[in-house]
Amino acid sequence: MIDIAFIWHMHQPYYKDDSRGLYMLPWTRLHGVKDYYPMAAMLEGFDNVKATFNMVPVLVEQIIDYADNNASDIFLELTIKKPSGLTLEEKARILENFFKVNTKRFIEPHPRYSDLLVKRGISNITPAGLRKTVSSLADRDFLDLQVLFNLAWFHSITIESDPSLKSIVDKKEGYAEADKLYVVKKQRQILAEIIPLYKKLQDAGRIEITTTPYYHPILPLLCDTEVAKVSIPDIELPEKRFSHPEDAKWQLESAIRSHTAVFGSPPRGMWPSEGSVSDKALDLAIGAGIDWVVTDEDILFRTLSRYDEHYKARPLDRRLIYQPYRFKRESRHIDMIFRDKNLSNLISFNYSGWDPDLAALDLLDHFQNISESMRRDADRALVAIVMDGENAWEHYEDNGRKFFELVYSRLEENEELETSTVSEYLEIEPARRTLKKVFPGSWINHNFNIWIGSPQDNLAWQYLDKARKDLLKAAKGRSSRASEKSSDIEKAWREIYIAEGSDWNWWYGPENNPGPNNPFDPLFRMHLKNVYKLIKKPVPAYLNKPII
Repeated sequence: MIDIAFIWHMHQPYYKDDSRGLYMLPWTRLHGVKDYYPMAAMLEGFDNVKATFNMVPVLVEQIIDYADNNASDIFLELTIKKPSGLTLEEKARILENFFKVNTKRFIEPHPRYSDLLVKRGISNITPAGLRKTVSSLADRDFLDLQVLFNLAWFHSITIESDPSLKSIVDKKEGYAEADKLYVVKKQRQILAEIIPLYKKLQDAGRIEITTTPYYHPILPLLCDTEVAKVSIPDIELPEKRFSHPEDAKWQLESAIRSHTAVFGSPPRGMWPSEGSVSDKALDLAIGAGIDWVVTDEDILFRTLSRYDEHYKARPLDRRLIYQPYRFKRESRHIDMIFRDKNLSNLISFNYSGWDPDLAALDLLDHFQNISESMRRDADRALVAIVMDGENAWEHYEDNGRKFFELVYSRLEENEELETSTVSEYLEIEPARRTLKKVFPGSWINHNFNIWIGSPQDNLAWQYLDKARKDLLKAAKGRSSRASEKSSDIEKAWREIYIAEGSDWNWWYGPENNPGPNNPFDPLFRMHLKNVYKLIKKPVPAYLNKPII
């Protein structure tokens, strides 16, 4: 028998401009409706299936903001406005942004949505071309587009449970303002149900909820950017070394405080942002009271081949990843779990193009084969599937619902395969092997190359470092007794911590950089600009220029 730990990582960066009280991108709201609620709701239907959900605090904060504070975003404002009241620029922005769904799954099967896409133009879209297209579309076209875009983000599990919503979906076109308002109302209702549902499942012992450092930073790089040289010795790093373990500690401790306040108990486990680990980052996790972390299998293989004499001169057996390890630092320790990269990537990137029945059967076959290969071992094996819990499903038929239902139902029926939370597993099968050092890296190529090393990445680190130093100077020059000024300093620190998040640099450099169309670049610079606004200093001119 083997235990299977599904760890669904739920995350969005901080999209809100606090100076305006408005979210600049809508993805927390839309993924909340399409993914965060349905992922838990689908699992709830299978009494004997367990999973772990990693809820990043910055995501939870935003969900609660939408649910409790009537928060809004730019796309929502464009949705609510009546077409007759939209300006030319607003209509152009709708045409630019309201087709940002999976074309194959959500536009092509829908005649009206497809027709609107053809009217807008499928390729070579320019701002001038969009403004020209606006004049050829009627208000009814924009109203339908407002509704259809938002409907595309609903999961069938929600549509089936709400007759009013289903009737709007079935209408297909010719929508009224009342239809649109109901769609928005339903979105807010779902957002309000997300956290209570997760907490209910947690309290019932059905799921474990884990955390990540608050704003999703790469902890090893916060501790010391020089750590990137271990995996890539000749990497070009920023001119100024960034080394602020105190910031990494803040990100960890704030995450634990927030998680405890929301879910009623501190998290036992942690998915470090992007699976990024180092000795120093693990030391901080131990000090913060985290029991276990999970990262990628390549980190284990690199660790053993580099630091363990027993494995340096021999091939590594894949079965090594199916057991926990204890990272020991003097009298302290933390347990480490290593994900099965192959199976996680099959779900993330391959199965979406398969027939759901065949994909589910193939995954179960892989589990069965692992079980067979582990029979001669005395310990009970743990197969960890760790991946993004939101981004893959839009590529699947019906947001992956049939795939999930087939996998979950067959796991319930299989006596050799059992799902478990990681903490439950560790109580039964404690770690028996130890690691004294860990190879520093992430789940992407066991290095940090996505976030540092390119000219754009390094420039972003330079801007962050400069803003942080300027904030320190401003904070030293102000009296802590002036409550308003002290509050501004605290808000400025929050902007620094937000800017330390991993998402901004993800889109710089050659790997993912969309150039001048990078939507995350203005957000990163916005947060740094806010630092200067809060400390009443001129915004540096370079922050007004894109990092491309």
